[in-house]
Amino acid sequence: MHSRLTARRTGVGAALIAIVTLAVALSASAGTKHTNGNTILIGSIAGTTGAYGSTGVAMVNGAKLAVADLNARGGALGKKFTLQSYNDQASATLSSQLFQRLVSAGAVAVAGSGDTGPATSAMAQRLHIPNIGAVDDAGITIYPKGPSQPPYDWVWSWGLNTFAWGGIAAHYAQNNCKGLAVLHDPSTYGGGGDAAIKLAYKGSSKKIVLDDSISEDWSTGATVGLNNEINKIKKAGADCVVVWLTPQDTARFMQTLKSTGTKLTVLGNDEINADPTFSNLAKSAGDGAIGATLTTQLHPTAALSSFYKRYKARFHIAATPFAVANYDAIMMLGQVIKTTKSTDPNKLKDGLNNVKNYHGLQGTVSFSKQNHATITEKQLTLVKYNAAKNVWVPIKK
Repeated sequence: MHSRLTARRTGVGAALIAIVTLAVALSASAGTKHTNGNTILIGSIAGTTGAYGSTGVAMVNGAKLAVADLNARGGALGKKFTLQSYNDQASATLSSQLFQRLVSAGAVAVAGSGDTGPATSAMAQRLHIPNIGAVDDAGITIYPKGPSQPPYDWVWSWGLNTFAWGGIAAHYAQNNCKGLAVLHDPSTYGGGGDAAIKLAYKGSSKKIVLDDSISEDWSTGATVGLNNEINKIKKAGADCVVVWLTPQDTARFMQTLKSTGTKLTVLGNDEINADPTFSNLAKSAGDGAIGATLTTQLHPTAALSSFYKRYKARFHIAATPFAVANYDAIMMLGQVIKTTKSTDPNKLKDGLNNVKNYHGLQGTVSFSKQNHATITEKQLTLVKYNAAKNVWVPIKK
């Protein structure tokens, strides 16, 4: 999920340009009402089409279940919750417009976007409205100057975190590889993973021998040719490569390795095993690919198992971590509204920053002014794809 900023990934700059272009119109039309009659509106922005369409669909479905559960528990402040969801089509400009539309309609918070996180984050900062849930998998989308520096103060991420996934991939490579290559998209999604890998390698005797940015087409999922990159990886002397690209491009990369007889250990990003997209495309060529998963997914609690069953029964597909992330985010938002007895954005901001030991489906989490991302490397387990059995198997330490 992931800064999918335009039909072609162009990075944070495109989002900022779009926001500056819209600034006058937004200032004139920004609404101040945060409820609508007898309801409390929650907004949702997610790319439900294109390369990461399955991720966007999961985010929306998770939000739907959360709103239904909040209402089954009586809502809040004597009101019921409603959800309005939009597809941003991997466009930062459209995402910015949709965020404003939701705020003007009275949304108290906006969940997402996974595709255009920098755009929704910037709008949250500008309009002072909480941006929650799976927001471009955190990383530098929320911490633009790195994990030790202050995050954007109106954005909170539940679930997957590029700093965590990049860190665990880097530490595996340090222990098992002679030389590491990194292929990543140029957005804040790829940038977050790349930044975490570089941070882990800082001061290490092992080296990153190649670090290349790859432009991809997120709006359609069309794959890019990677033969030249494979030749560059071999020339650089790498025996391992982190492929921080779409599941479609990662699958094509591994198919090309197989067809050319090239032997490389491939480590994927947080999308490689989030749903079956990669495995369905890569098939036998994907054998041996390494990724990481939330440990709670491998050992689900009774509550998480129940969620999986309810999700499958309602939507007829398996839940992914992105569905869980948005579910937890909106359930926690409901709790904060009840605790603060308000939908005022500033009170919600303070309430979110003071969440302590919230027992969500993904685990027990807390927030503070500095901590705006829930998942760390310690909460992950490395897994390897077994193509013959079509399963991801935990890697023994």
